[in-house]
Amino acid sequence: MKRSGRAVRIGIDARKEWDGGIGRYVRNLVQGLSSDESVTRLHVWVKPGSERLRIRTKRIHPHVERAGLYSLGEQFSLGRKVRKTALDLFHAPHYVVPFFLKIPLVVTIHDIIHLIFPKSSLHAAYAHRQLGFAVKRAQTLIMPSEFSRKEVIRYFPDAAKKSVSIHHGIAPFFCPGPSRQDDAIRRSLKLPETFLLYVGNHKPHKNLSQLLEVCREIFGEFPDLFLCVTGNREDENGALNRLARQYRVSNRIHYLGILNNEALRACYRAARVFAFPSLYEGFGFPPLEAMACGTPVVAFRTASLPEVVADGGILIEPGDGRGFYQALRILLRDEEARGTWRDRGMAQAGLFRWARAIEAHLDTYRSVLKNASV
Repeated sequence: MKRSGRAVRIGIDARKEWDGGIGRYVRNLVQGLSSDESVTRLHVWVKPGSERLRIRTKRIHPHVERAGLYSLGEQFSLGRKVRKTALDLFHAPHYVVPFFLKIPLVVTIHDIIHLIFPKSSLHAAYAHRQLGFAVKRAQTLIMPSEFSRKEVIRYFPDAAKKSVSIHHGIAPFFCPGPSRQDDAIRRSLKLPETFLLYVGNHKPHKNLSQLLEVCREIFGEFPDLFLCVTGNREDENGALNRLARQYRVSNRIHYLGILNNEALRACYRAARVFAFPSLYEGFGFPPLEAMACGTPVVAFRTASLPEVVADGGILIEPGDGRGFYQALRILLRDEEARGTWRDRGMAQAGLFRWARAIEAHLDTYRSVLKNASV
């Protein structure tokens, strides 16, 4: 990727590098771009204390941005620093875009969850304004699925002429096991012998209340079965646990907290089934990671999941708790079915590779820079 006979200089806002799915995207994007010889310098803006400030590479040049996320100050502060840096293109990997940029801009919009399930009317108004500004200002918009692309266009029709969907990848790290670490991790987390696994946060659209309803029924049939749940440990005393007590299943719920990749992989590998009741996903890393680790997946046929999970997992019509229960029951009882869905899941996960995603991003940058020079 050349511009005026030289490799290009790209800026990326990487402050959300440890935020769930967006963080996975940002970390892999930075790693992939920094390995490409067509990128002469990658300027990366991070939070104070980021590990990137201590580890510099030939191509990655980190900068500190102290302004808070989703604040008015970040648009002015980050924008000022970006304008002072010699860049050919700036990539905002979520919908917050700095003000007054004079260079080509690429924006990734992962989903419009803040409009579909807003915390408040003020929160929705802020998200709508920021998304609208991103759509207007960007030369190209990237979405991680065709579902997300259509969702953005539904709210912002102007996005249709400047958007592209690029699937994320799954790191080779997520693979069947076990590894030598797994047994030690299982002991440290006190994992049950037989368990269902859910990975993600506990927000309403994740639909964990319905999963608990299903578990209330299936626990009666499988007395040694548990549900292991990742997420903020504060939720052990929050709404999810209150609901678990109401359903009288709290003694069968095992809270794991927020896990690093090694622990997460060990949990995927050890789980009998990965249960994902979410009703809205712009992409959906957890079911793909579970499939890559050889764990059968049961999820709802909604949002991006038919596109991403596809035939690699058992997809149930949204809201069909009975169907979800029956799918779990089959996978818990039938080893042959487990083997079939293990193979299908691994084949589907194998279609998602970061190398392919990074090359698609580079193609997008090339197109933007070419059009900017015309």
